[in-house]
Amino acid sequence: MQLYYHIIVEYIPWITSLHLDMMCPMIKGPNKTLMTIGKNLRRVRTEFGLSQEQLALEAEIDRTYVSQIERGIANPSILKLKKIADCLKVGLAELTVDA
Repeated sequence: MQLYYHIIVEYIPWITSLHLDMMCPMIKGPNKTLMTIGKNLRRVRTEFGLSQEQLALEAEIDRTYVSQIERGIANPSILKLKKIADCLKVGLAELTVDA
């Protein structure tokens, strides 16, 4: 029993040292870069004539993830963005540049 208690106490400083913005990143407001990527993705996807579901199937990701990217909530990896850009037949810069 004491060993279990010791383990919990050992991790308390780590837990209490977290900042609120690390636990809840959206408190600071939307990230401009993620919003730009989302806006560009939605524009290119609709110009290409694809629904979120069709793009998700093509890129082998979940439809809700496409929605989250477009709303600036999700932070996709470079590899995911590259895969999405390839499906839309555009360069990676087209999704990331603020127009």
